[in-house]
Amino acid sequence: MSLKLAGRLFTGPFPLDAAEVRANQSPVIFAVIAKGGKPWAPFFRVVDIDASPDAGLRFADHSRRATWTIEPGESIGVYLFYAPRSEFSASERERIAEELRRQYDPPRGLLA
Repeated sequence: MSLKLAGRLFTGPFPLDAAEVRANQSPVIFAVIAKGGKPWAPFFRVVDIDASPDAGLRFADHSRRATWTIEPGESIGVYLFYAPRSEFSASERERIAEELRRQYDPPRGLLA
């Protein structure tokens, strides 16, 4: 499954405690998303948005991992937008992540 955030396609969900972006892989802009509601009427809540560093990232070790909490009846996962170094510099990835945070207001932002 995938989600579109501001016209960018994010793939996922991947489990937070197992997902990793290695240094030799394309960096990502990531969205931590909580899914709740009924199977026939789900809702998606944006918990956090950030960009991975060039050195890679283990989501289980992220400095804000403890703040990525869910409400009863929700499940949580991470969605990735692959941002290759050849197309996106580290500062561009950070700028995009900041724009997405402003637009989606984590941890309260709901996706339509």
